[in-house]
Amino acid sequence: MVRHAVSWPFVGPPVVLLITFGEIGARLTPPAADVSTWSFGAAAALLTIKLLCWIASAHRSFGRHERLAAFVMLVAIAMGWYAATQWVHERQFDYIVSAQNTDLKLTAAQLSASILAFLAERGRHSPPPPRPATWNQDEAAFARYETETVEAFERQFGKRTRVAHDIFGQLGIRDKDFDVFYAHPANAFQMQVIAVKLASLAAKVPE
Repeated sequence: MVRHAVSWPFVGPPVVLLITFGEIGARLTPPAADVSTWSFGAAAALLTIKLLCWIASAHRSFGRHERLAAFVMLVAIAMGWYAATQWVHERQFDYIVSAQNTDLKLTAAQLSASILAFLAERGRHSPPPPRPATWNQDEAAFARYETETVEAFERQFGKRTRVAHDIFGQLGIRDKDFDVFYAHPANAFQMQVIAVKLASLAAKVPE
């Protein structure tokens, strides 16, 4: 009965099924890492039991070649299980990186669009160019307008822009103009440069 339970016709199909489940689980999006790891581990355990039962029942007749073969098969099972679990972890890691990159691309693109919309709205309320008759007052009004724009930008976008810059830097994605203006833009032109560069940098993020 025990010999039948560990015969290849009995052990083989479950091993193949478990390996298939493990591979399918690892290839899902997101990868089913727990299912895959368990499936590969169970397949390795069944193969190990099969091998140990063969060794226990036939070890008295083993010669040098049989002992070496048994050791090699045991090592192969262990290495196969290790390689399979490493592959699952790599698949999971690749998915996490890809998801983070996709989120960065979307966040940066949305931030760029929000800044451009902010500048368009501010532009509709900009004071007229200075006139000779009211030059000093007009210049003062424009200075207040720029100060308010800078303060509003900092409240709405300052922190997010600096975080995006740091993340891009960690990925090795840089732009000289963005590096100059991102921290504290002084006027609407510099803010527009930031918005344009954010969109450009987002497009460079790998999938």
